[in-house]
Amino acid sequence: MNATVRILALLAVAGLAHAEAPVPDAGFATRWVQQAYIGRHQALAQAVDGFAAASRSFCAKPGADTLTATRSSWQGAMLAWRNMDGATGGPIVLERTGRMIDFRPTRVKDIEKRIAAGDGIDPHNVSVRGLSAAEYLLYGEAEPAAQLAKLKTKARCAYLVGSAERAAEDVHQLDAGWQLYVEQLGGEAEFFRKNLLPETIGLMLSGLEGAIRRLPRVEEAEPSAWPDWRSNLSKAALTAQLDGFTTAYFGPKGDAGLASFVAAQGHAAVNAKLKTQLDAARAAIAKLNADQARQSEAQQTAVRTSLSALKQTVAGDLATALDIVLGFNDSDGD
Repeated sequence: MNATVRILALLAVAGLAHAEAPVPDAGFATRWVQQAYIGRHQALAQAVDGFAAASRSFCAKPGADTLTATRSSWQGAMLAWRNMDGATGGPIVLERTGRMIDFRPTRVKDIEKRIAAGDGIDPHNVSVRGLSAAEYLLYGEAEPAAQLAKLKTKARCAYLVGSAERAAEDVHQLDAGWQLYVEQLGGEAEFFRKNLLPETIGLMLSGLEGAIRRLPRVEEAEPSAWPDWRSNLSKAALTAQLDGFTTAYFGPKGDAGLASFVAAQGHAAVNAKLKTQLDAARAAIAKLNADQARQSEAQQTAVRTSLSALKQTVAGDLATALDIVLGFNDSDGD
């Protein structure tokens, strides 16, 4: 099935759950997606390309300096993905990109079996490839200092490169899809524009729920309760996820995005409420201890509470203001 037909099929199903809502014109729809979505996609593509290049350089000459550079490049790629996942849309939903490049939990035993057998990346098994597999290879099971010696094994380093290159391939698979989506939004038919707001707002909610789930819900949780426990990247990942939502809603410079459409519909008060709640959520995340193991329950509760309030406003005030019935659930983004 080609990309055009697949997008039509997905949005046709989504449209069944949608009430009548204001329809953006072609100018706003294309401008919004280009600025708030394709810009983040391009940043992600650049980051995963950089990680693939860093991995190849490291494996050509393994050393402490090149390992540090590769880890830094991996973090850049992961945070770029978290930023994209803060508000996804279009081809990401169709291709289920999150599952392909950031499948959790990482299937460590399966990865080790493939390395031991000298096998490369399995293109049909998302649980043993991508950025999450690379995190395990770069940081180990909370043993980052031991990874340099391990990665000097050719098969292991080749698997790292394969994981990085496959993640880049999966991201670039979206290049044409985003351009096609813009063309469809700017076309004469209103079909895609009619579904733009219900779909993207539903996926914004999905991004906020994904951020909430990045914190464990029990006191004294085991280290593995955090998605990024190997790299200790959870605080930065939360910030990146919220930044992605902010870019989608308020635009890359804070003066456009969906907020401009909402204001034009006479709902500036909704924007003001969301801005206040975004600031509160950002402040709560900033207070988290960077060391995941030292985060207090009070710190985590403040983050969850602020993100939940933001989510409730999107699902309630925003959706009501725009007469939108949301048909997507929390799992659609990732």
